[in-house]
Amino acid sequence: MAIAISMVLFSDEPRLSVADIQRDFTSRWPDVPEPTEAEEDENTLSFNVGDSLVILAVMPVPFPASDLEGPCATSVLWPKAADELEDHQSHAIVTVNGDLDPLALSTLLTQATTSVLATSATALGVYWGNATLIVPKPLFVDIATEILPQTPPLPIWVDFRIGTDGEQTSAGFTAGMKALGHMEFETQQAAEPPGELRDRLMSLAAYVVENGPVIKDGHTVGEDANERIRVVFSDSAFGHEEQVMRLVYEQASPAKPWWKLW
Repeated sequence: MAIAISMVLFSDEPRLSVADIQRDFTSRWPDVPEPTEAEEDENTLSFNVGDSLVILAVMPVPFPASDLEGPCATSVLWPKAADELEDHQSHAIVTVNGDLDPLALSTLLTQATTSVLATSATALGVYWGNATLIVPKPLFVDIATEILPQTPPLPIWVDFRIGTDGEQTSAGFTAGMKALGHMEFETQQAAEPPGELRDRLMSLAAYVVENGPVIKDGHTVGEDANERIRVVFSDSAFGHEEQVMRLVYEQASPAKPWWKLW
């Protein structure tokens, strides 16, 4: 059985209703099996979706500040996260347990998390642990609802951490691809601005998620025949424990990174 977890952060101790969550889930995701076998205790709710189990456990304490500090400092999706989460009072652990592949598991976790957010007035946002990513409630709900039926919502599944590492070069890495069953991407001394590098990593991540592990060690990628960027399977320069797909730009030279995973 595979397990996936997200954390929903609240401004107070929420009063979650399994009936409300089920209704929202059924209305928002009509093509998914309806939740069944609902159970509700003092601080725990659960229901089944098909053969998978969704469990919500409310913790009447803030999420550890040490785990939020790094994601808040680097969040592109939630620039004011540090201020807006400073006084949050509690969090809920959303767990999905089922015999699902990584993509289906992340999809169901996203759907359940969205319905928890949508049915709680005091929900502030989500900590998506697979990507050490925090997302504000309105953005998470909008992206999941609008994008998920058509394509995986990578902006809330994968963190694309990008920065400069020279006067004319950029560096960056992904966090979250592993949970989707794929290797992470990273690069140093990329001969393009940070915005273009972000677009490139997002495009490559989407391609791999859609088509599977089709990029092999030594393959080249680029927008046209003149743009040759080699993919090398290598150890990570940014703290990933497993091998990554490193993009090597022509005439690029390695440099020591000045920031890593939290």
